[in-house]
Amino acid sequence: MEYLGYIFGLIAFVWCCNLNTQVEKLKRTLKENNIVNNEKKSLKVILEKNIGKRGKITLESNAADYDITVKHCIIQDIDEDWVQLEVEKSGIQKLIRIESIKSIQIK
Repeated sequence: MEYLGYIFGLIAFVWCCNLNTQVEKLKRTLKENNIVNNEKKSLKVILEKNIGKRGKITLESNAADYDITVKHCIIQDIDEDWVQLEVEKSGIQKLIRIESIKSIQIK
């Protein structure tokens, strides 16, 4: 009987892992086809209004970058899909996709 529970547990684990990959694939497909693009447009408008100002940016977990998430950055330029940032004290310049930004705190 223990083996039967182990087998069902293993099947459930594999099934859940497969569901996670399918959800991620569906999210990627929706983004590629511009079906869920409202957040990106509103964030782009906010960033355009704050060019030249400094802020602290939080990125999505899949795009985490230590240089940007910990330090204050200056928003230099914005494009359709990209934001150019400069880390305030070190002067490092980075390009970040707008869709990878989780939140921003403007000072």
